[in-house]
Amino acid sequence: MHRVGFAPLQYQGSAELPLAGGEQLLLPAHACDRFGVCLYSDLQASLDDLHSRAIRIPAGELFHLPAGRPVAIASNASGRATLLLVAFSGLVRQRESSGKRTSAGIVSFRFPQMKNWVSEFAAASAEELDLPDYYLAQARLYALASAYANARRSPAGEESALNDYLEQTRQRIRDNYDAALDMEELARNSGVGSSRFYKMFRKMTGLSPLKYLITRRLNASLRLLSDPNVSVTEAAHSVGYPDEYYFSRLFKKQMGLTPTDYASRAQVSVAALSPIFRGDLAVLGIVPCVALPRDWDLDKENRDGYLREIREAKPDRMLTGPLPDDLIAELRLIAPLTVYAWHEHSWKKRLADFSQLLELESVAQRWLADFDRKTDNARQHVEERLQKTPFLIVGVREGNFRVYGKLRRKFTDLLYDELHFQSPPAADEIGFLDQSAIADVIGLGADHVLFLIEFAASDAYCASLERQWKDASGSAGGERRCLFIRLGEPFVYNAEMHERLVDQIVDYLFASESAK
Repeated sequence: MHRVGFAPLQYQGSAELPLAGGEQLLLPAHACDRFGVCLYSDLQASLDDLHSRAIRIPAGELFHLPAGRPVAIASNASGRATLLLVAFSGLVRQRESSGKRTSAGIVSFRFPQMKNWVSEFAAASAEELDLPDYYLAQARLYALASAYANARRSPAGEESALNDYLEQTRQRIRDNYDAALDMEELARNSGVGSSRFYKMFRKMTGLSPLKYLITRRLNASLRLLSDPNVSVTEAAHSVGYPDEYYFSRLFKKQMGLTPTDYASRAQVSVAALSPIFRGDLAVLGIVPCVALPRDWDLDKENRDGYLREIREAKPDRMLTGPLPDDLIAELRLIAPLTVYAWHEHSWKKRLADFSQLLELESVAQRWLADFDRKTDNARQHVEERLQKTPFLIVGVREGNFRVYGKLRRKFTDLLYDELHFQSPPAADEIGFLDQSAIADVIGLGADHVLFLIEFAASDAYCASLERQWKDASGSAGGERRCLFIRLGEPFVYNAEMHERLVDQIVDYLFASESAK
């Protein structure tokens, strides 16, 4: 029997909706209440209006969408994600002290078992299920409703609300750096004291809000100033500085040279004949006039076409990795050529060498200083959140798993050395090791893994990977742990990719800490 005065819950069906990174999905008002979950991407969700204040929903956390209200949902992942919605009727509304029933906004709550239940909520209406599956869905629904009711009775506290606001503030600065933003107003609207807001923002980003805004603006100005068709005044106005003289003073203070001096050096036509170099040039504000794919020199059938593309671009200089002597001789007839044995040096050394070649040393030094601050912040998150738990680092590509060990520079210098991830014994004797199946990676004997997803993997694929890893036996210290960093493309050993990886690790660990 159900409780007198309380209608029984009725499972109505489930739906799976694809989410593309960075795009908003507008769902019309629905007659039923719904529980939603996205396993492998953080979400931003807002009710009623695309422009109303959104809340952040960490990956794997459930949330409730009330009946009768439209919702806008966006995925924070760079690739594809899947949103599961479970529709039902009969939900009892909470009562205010006045006795009126309330229509809650979006409420998120944790329910770890849901990862194992997702496959049980088939994308179908209740009428399409056979009786055993329907009863199972009903049972799961009541468990979710109980967890939701507890969350409503003991709602997320001030810390969770602050973390949501911090993420919104960061996103607002990212998307609207060219607008007038008042840091003190942002702090006042946080609901906590200004000093705490600034402290927590620095913990999330490694920078103060003002420094984060300035960095965002000046980074955008580099690419504008490297375009000969953009004046200093136009660049200043485009990034949010109506006073170009103030912009010039700030630029010189931060970059070590005036915008005019930077433009005179950055307005150079560079052909990047190795895709690795593009990310190094990007942080200096330079977009190559030619960017060839990996191993273009081995493509004998199309090599003449690549050489013709280089000639037609008329570069001022060219950068390349090692090439055959005959090809190097042919390239030297086109423009000055720098051959850089990138595999012999760290990416930081390469960035310094390229900046010296282009006379942009102070720009590189400023970028590296900001990167070091981000790295220091990320290291604190790793040490606090993961402590001394050893993680095997595995790059996941389509049809291939690449285990990165300590004997080869790539992830070793960043993750193991700088960020202080602890390495398992299996990593100590490996440079890198390619495996065709996850079972072979499991066989290396590590209990915990950091998966770097290097292609646009679906949520279902990542869920399957996590199940296989956690279901393997052998952990003496409890549950086998999986961390997922979704890069969406192959990791490239350059400055831009390292910054992106540090940012995503902090985002993941900060969100995990907030969800505790």
